Amino acid sequence: MRAQAGTIPTPMERFARQIILPQLGEEGQRRLQEAWVLVAGCGALGSHTAAALLRAGVGKLVLVDRDLLEESNLPRVAAFTTADIGRPKAEALAARLRKVWPEAELEAYVAHLGPGEAEELIPEVDLVVDGLDNLETRYLINEVCVKHKVPWVYTAVLATYGMTMPILPGEGPCLRCLFPNPPPPGALPTCASAGILGPVPQALAAWQAATVIGLLVGSDQIRPGELLYLDLWTRQVNTIQVERASACPTCVKGEFEALAKPSRATTLCGDAVQILPREKGILDLAALRERLARLGKAELSRGVLLAEVEGVSLTVFPDGRALIKGTKDPARAQALYDRYVAR
Repeated sequence: MRAQAGTIPTPMERFARQIILPQLGEEGQRRLQEAWVLVAGCGALGSHTAAALLRAGVGKLVLVDRDLLEESNLPRVAAFTTADIGRPKAEALAARLRKVWPEAELEAYVAHLGPGEAEELIPEVDLVVDGLDNLETRYLINEVCVKHKVPWVYTAVLATYGMTMPILPGEGPCLRCLFPNPPPPGALPTCASAGILGPVPQALAAWQAATVIGLLVGSDQIRPGELLYLDLWTRQVNTIQVERASACPTCVKGEFEALAKPSRATTLCGDAVQILPREKGILDLAALRERLARLGKAELSRGVLLAEVEGVSLTVFPDGRALIKGTKDPARAQALYDRYVAR
């Protein structure tokens, strides 16, 4: 990616109000314009972060998301409208952002950010930002970033609160220092079970974007491992300095468990479980639709298959990936996938 990138022909006048800040100046603005940032997840948190970064002058964004936009997403996401419902989030966000800054270099990937994708994309960027809705993928990003010494910003939101922490490999703690023991899939609450206050993702995205800007321009005000906790409802703001764990399996011992043993089942926010195919390949969605139509509703829409079987709904993508809604049990979701899709 970066090897093919050139200078974006955008006049500095667009960012004049930001350039006059002594913390940035013209040199800082040029650094923002030349940096590559990967946005992992383009839902509520990721879309607001991406929009804030683009408007601040980060003109090279890699947008990665595996899901389609649903009506229930609209109260929280940036840029999207009802016309985007059913469209891949990454593609819809890229299209909207291009209208803000047509010269920006935007790459959209409609894919699960698994070990292969993470190893391919993350070493090519300058920084990764968190727009995810599950801890399993965050552990993976943490491992790849530590392995390749790529800075990233961990950010998570739930209910009325959120937290964020810059992670600079080699300079401070990593995510595994903060959360030493990975919970089993489905053990943590999601926005579907705990709810989410609409402005929370936007507030944490603003903080995350400001952290990214500071890191890209070389600010000495960003402290690795400084965890910010913000509750919009109670007006509570706390900061905690997370220390590097002396026996951290990731950033101290160099053990990359998520890379070595990836799970095919991932519990997502919104009462959905994602199942990955055992092997890469293109699925014949038309043939699958014909087969599933004998059991219930099945139709092709915008390049994906939508089906209903055994009281659950399936969204199947051409690469064999599927989102299964109607069950919170990863084991049952895996069984349904193997029964109806992986044949």
